[in-house]
Amino acid sequence: MELTCPSCGDVTRIDAPVELVNQRSPRQCPACDCREFFIRKDFPQRLGLFLVIVFGLIASVFYYYENVVATFATLGSLVVIDAIIYLFVGRVTVCYRCRAEFRGVAYNADHEPFDLATSEKYSQLPG
Repeated sequence: MELTCPSCGDVTRIDAPVELVNQRSPRQCPACDCREFFIRKDFPQRLGLFLVIVFGLIASVFYYYENVVATFATLGSLVVIDAIIYLFVGRVTVCYRCRAEFRGVAYNADHEPFDLATSEKYSQLPG
């Protein structure tokens, strides 16, 4: 099986057994054989940071001109936008070791949100 990186376009060949490819939820990463995964929202984190910075700057300008109502309205609108995004964006399963992302797979209750202690276990690995 060949996988293409959506960011850089590099093609990586992965030898994965057929049963691993056909399973609905990953139990083992086909790239690195890791068995620990976490779940996160499938939303670009840089775009989220950009929205926070832009709305923060706009709110700061309103606050500078002592328009408190517009300041809180700006911040409140960001909260509403964030809630809408949260409702409509799906989940992605991510491997702790190699950060491979699995989209369109079934939800697995064993995969929990990101855990820093588990992540640090893999950041200490050589290579």
